Amino acid sequence: MDNAEWVAWNLPIGTVMTFTNHLPNQPSNPASLADAGESFDLIGSGQTRSGVLYANQMIDKTSAFWWREVDLWQGAVQFFAEAPDWGNFATIFLCEWPRNTVNSMSNWFLEDQISAVHWKALTDRQTMTLYQNPDGSGARYDNIKGWGSFKEIADLGDYGFEDHASAFLWTSISPKKEIIDPIILPASAGTDAHFYTAHDEGYNKTDAAQSTVVTLKEEKAQSMTVETSDTQHVGMSLNVSQTVKAGVEAILASETTVEVGFTYDYTNTQTVTRTVSETIAIDVQQTFNVPPWTHFVATLVASVGSCPPADYNTKATRWYDYAVPNGVRDPDNNNWYKREEMVTFRIGGSLMTHVRWDMEATKIVNPDEA
Repeated sequence: MDNAEWVAWNLPIGTVMTFTNHLPNQPSNPASLADAGESFDLIGSGQTRSGVLYANQMIDKTSAFWWREVDLWQGAVQFFAEAPDWGNFATIFLCEWPRNTVNSMSNWFLEDQISAVHWKALTDRQTMTLYQNPDGSGARYDNIKGWGSFKEIADLGDYGFEDHASAFLWTSISPKKEIIDPIILPASAGTDAHFYTAHDEGYNKTDAAQSTVVTLKEEKAQSMTVETSDTQHVGMSLNVSQTVKAGVEAILASETTVEVGFTYDYTNTQTVTRTVSETIAIDVQQTFNVPPWTHFVATLVASVGSCPPADYNTKATRWYDYAVPNGVRDPDNNNWYKREEMVTFRIGGSLMTHVRWDMEATKIVNPDEA
């Protein structure tokens, strides 16, 4: 305790360990550094790293630590008490702080001590504002923006805001309109099949061919889990549809295709949902032609296979009321700025991959021909 001079670490990506001068009180937000004194963070990269603590002015000052997992995809900003990469600092992981909310740094060591800021981890739709007072009143600095090449301030004194910040607020620009192209999953994605069967049996005691319909319906036979790489939304919903391609009775199994549509929700700003799971019903019908004077057994079989998680890319067309990078004015949509963006979804689960049908017809005696 208070004797550490050097540290080495190898933490998984997304794992963070924070060292402090004091054991902090138990705040409502575990990420708060109120009453913790000086601090520094070790951010996991999956590689072994080391350093001496004098660079962070924490030599012989470390008395407590805690670790947690954070969502690095949601961005981060670093505050420094001295020039960048020198002196006491704190990392604000946006996943740990509510958006559109003034977050007080009252009783932090860095309160009224911040002289430099790094924000290379912000996306080009995120911004942060620093406030002079813990309640968000007084002077402010609001040029911390994820877009452009300007990603750090070595000296807030150049902007008249050195040792002034006592609170911060972060937000994300949401599109005014959005169209996400659906993803078509190949039928060959499934392995280790499980089979569901329906059949109909009877007689056709007429001189003409008759039709019969077999329906296969299983409410929770399929499942799908989707994770999105886009962290600027706060909710996600799916629209899943399946199409069975025509096959040849009793010879070829028909393949199915699955179309997955996506809708993001930007309204509830206090939560982020990156993963959605749904169950999907099997609902397939097939018409069979039954020859005259036969006993028949018509069978319909659906194959559901396990689909390991895989990444699929699709295009999201978005319109903003702010001049985002590479945005182009669209006169057909309120003159908003239109931009095409790539979104990656990781999709896995168990899905219907094939449907096979067969009919056995056995000739019976026609009384008129006996």
